[in-house]
Amino acid sequence: MYKKIFSIKWLMPLLLLTMSAVLQAAQVKDIRVGEQSGSTRLVFELDSSAEHRMFPLSNPDRIVLDISNSNISQQVVNSLSALSSDALLRVRYAKRDTGMRFVLDLSKKVKAKSSVLAASGDYGPRIMVELEYGAKKSEIAVVKSLASISDEKRDVVVVIDPGHGGKDPGALGQYKVREKDIVLSIGRELAKRLNAIQGIKAVMTRSTDEYLQLRDRSRIAREANADLLISIHADAFTKASARGASVWALSLSGKTSEMGRWLAQQEQATDLVGGISLDDKDQLLAEVLLDMSMNSTIQMSLDIGSKVLREMKTVAVLHKSSVQQAGFVVLKSPDIPSILIETGFVSNKTEAKNLSSGTYRRKLAASIATGVEEFFENNPPDGTYIAWRKQQKGGYTYTVSKGDTLSEIARKNGVSLDSLRSANTLRNDVIWVGQKLSIPAG
Repeated sequence: MYKKIFSIKWLMPLLLLTMSAVLQAAQVKDIRVGEQSGSTRLVFELDSSAEHRMFPLSNPDRIVLDISNSNISQQVVNSLSALSSDALLRVRYAKRDTGMRFVLDLSKKVKAKSSVLAASGDYGPRIMVELEYGAKKSEIAVVKSLASISDEKRDVVVVIDPGHGGKDPGALGQYKVREKDIVLSIGRELAKRLNAIQGIKAVMTRSTDEYLQLRDRSRIAREANADLLISIHADAFTKASARGASVWALSLSGKTSEMGRWLAQQEQATDLVGGISLDDKDQLLAEVLLDMSMNSTIQMSLDIGSKVLREMKTVAVLHKSSVQQAGFVVLKSPDIPSILIETGFVSNKTEAKNLSSGTYRRKLAASIATGVEEFFENNPPDGTYIAWRKQQKGGYTYTVSKGDTLSEIARKNGVSLDSLRSANTLRNDVIWVGQKLSIPAG
């Protein structure tokens, strides 16, 4: 007879212990940034130990930090955009398998190293990332901590990019209309109208007649921590009958219309080496870009574009009634929703005359601003004034994340547990990941 070696009764405690270890993810509770001349230090504070790996990427320069079996607190998410230093442009994050991926966008080349700090006193386990880029002169001092700025309510940042400029006049049309002048005028008016909306801040890539490479336009948007990039154009076509305004988003599939291919070639003709191409990167970078939810960014771009196009229809004749997609280089920022607006064809007499009119340009800019405002009123980014205002009015929706409890959600959103149960007709406190909860007015 075979001798009995294992029994389920003996094995169950071991299985339960193993499952518990797998399910209990570490949480990133806070991120602190300190700097001195020539050095920046980031400390990721966790509530339990977790393994990590770190590696650099270039074009553009950044550091990737993967923390295994972990998640991120909503408090950190709400305030992440506030972190920066002399070398650090911003910190981004994405869910990766069972852990978190943080990407540190850099303004200069650095030497990076990481280390693990054990729990001590009031602090839990920590992962420290040091960025060195010059001679050290003084002790590092904490300049920003997410825990201390979580109550700040930031503006939604919209970067407006008038195409061409300087030595590149863009399209030349009827009545001696130049594209670079038309789009700069519309861009300035759009910025003026967006800045008049409480909770929205407009940033111009160029506010004068200057030439910018496509890469510079994306860089300005990234440095501004943009929630949206709007590139404004007014093209010319070989047939004078071609007319109509249109809104474009990025296409990664390569499937686009003949007009889309032609417009993309025109936009890139003056800057063949600009922008961020997805086609020539190695597998590791392609994986990082994918992890940064490129498809999600494109979908958001399409949603914003639809709102803008619907408003533009009240002012302009449309070339297409839906948002089109093409491979515009200026739209290829994997982390920034981006749309390109063709305001019309200056090769068409009627549209050249319209675009030469200050009154028409102001109406067009107003329609674009209305579409942008409507989108962000319905979909405010976390941590913004618009999100806070919407929450105060009620009707704010919270998506349950891993590790959330009903009482913790009530506390974070400043409402009572009873009112949260009542607003969602909950008989008990059982919730699930992905569930949408209505947050009542505070």
